[in-house]
Amino acid sequence: MPPNWDEASWDSGSWDSPSASPFLPQRKQRTNPRIMAANPTPDDNNVLKALAEDLADGCQQHELAIGIKQNTEAVLRAAITALATTKMARGAAETLEGARSAAHQAADEAGAAVLKNCRLRLVKLFGGQFNSQWMTAGWPNGTTAIPTTQDARFSLLGSLNTYFTATPASESTDMEATAALCAAAHTAISDARNLLNNAKTALDGAKEDEKAAVHTLRKRVRGLISELGTLLADDDARYTDFGLNVPASPVAPEAIATLTLTTPAAGKIHAEWSYATRMTGTRLQKKVAGVDEDFVSAGTADGLEKTLTGFTAGQTVEVRVIAYNDGGDAAPSPVQSVVVT
Repeated sequence: MPPNWDEASWDSGSWDSPSASPFLPQRKQRTNPRIMAANPTPDDNNVLKALAEDLADGCQQHELAIGIKQNTEAVLRAAITALATTKMARGAAETLEGARSAAHQAADEAGAAVLKNCRLRLVKLFGGQFNSQWMTAGWPNGTTAIPTTQDARFSLLGSLNTYFTATPASESTDMEATAALCAAAHTAISDARNLLNNAKTALDGAKEDEKAAVHTLRKRVRGLISELGTLLADDDARYTDFGLNVPASPVAPEAIATLTLTTPAAGKIHAEWSYATRMTGTRLQKKVAGVDEDFVSAGTADGLEKTLTGFTAGQTVEVRVIAYNDGGDAAPSPVQSVVVT
């Protein structure tokens, strides 16, 4: 057997291995293709997290006896926690961005009301047709209509503030068309825009953090599966304690235990189901009352949810889901039914 250069070391300038030149490339740890084929790394993040939990449980039982060194229980659970934390942070950032967006919309609507009053005032002064006086007041685009975009309305409020400040005789307190009102509306929108931009930046950062956490967890899951392939024989039954298939004799996954159906929109059914040990995908089947005599295919999914479409309001539909892997199909899940809206 050729020497394992990974086990040699330098000492006081001399090479302690009795073998040949130390400058040969190091031998890389070989990945067991059989275990990787029988136990692919999930693409769906929810399935990935569920598998990681099973792998961590397996490490808790066997990592010392087997000799797992790199992707230990502690490392896996830290990666799982990091993903959960970043996912929660992203949810909070999305909620904040939604609130900031609503506040900006409200400020813009209030500003549009001010613009409406200002337009009525200027019609009295300049007439209803666009002319140089309207241009002087800052009205854009050769029209006296209120701008259709938020940016243009925001800009016009600033221009009207400048105009009314310079020509106070054009103001009308009774018509609520004054420099002060325009300035207040402009400031409110400016503040709301700033808060919204900050929220969007925070959301972008939260998404990147979650993406990085997913990458780390996927790397750990893939790393442990590979590590097990170097430590266990292909027929070692302990693979099952990690939620994995025994590479030498793959079997179908466990059955999916729970299935939930909702009707999120007209003609649609959204299905969500629980993770099943050793699953790599899910087959969905449906049966429409009065149409299908038995269950028919409704497609497949890599994750744990899917929206089915093309139904008619009032139809009663039964759905079941079947986990599968290279070892075969599991038994079907419990059947659930729903009336389409």
